[in-house]
Amino acid sequence: MAPLPDGRYIIQSVSAKKFIGRSPREDLSLNPKRVMLLPEGIRAPFFEVKSSGSGYKILAGGNPTAEFDRSLWAILLDRPPAEEWKIQAIPQSGPNRYIITKPNGFEGWVLPLDDPETQIAVRPLIIGPSEPPFYPPNQLWEIRPYN
Repeated sequence: MAPLPDGRYIIQSVSAKKFIGRSPREDLSLNPKRVMLLPEGIRAPFFEVKSSGSGYKILAGGNPTAEFDRSLWAILLDRPPAEEWKIQAIPQSGPNRYIITKPNGFEGWVLPLDDPETQIAVRPLIIGPSEPPFYPPNQLWEIRPYN
């Protein structure tokens, strides 16, 4: 499958069927901002996806994303440093379905099952032993062009 072209996209959790983005209630500090599952009724914000090295920079609200303390953040300053992410199509799970991982391919974006109304986690992925591999729905993201 062809790589994802640079552009603006909306990202939706496959398991919760809700969009993700920065919290609608952010403080005004320059601290990192949470990337989370958004409540119903909020218009889907866009993420900018830009090719970078062998992966992508993914920007939320105009700011690059990074993992810190096993969670996903939009970084307003340079700490922690912006992450490079791999976006891998998982066509066996449906159209526009992807996993988003660190360069190692083993840790990635996960919607926590224990509290699905919370921040997106960055955790080791569960990969089902099949060909092609199986990924649980809370690790799958529907990524579509932003209109």
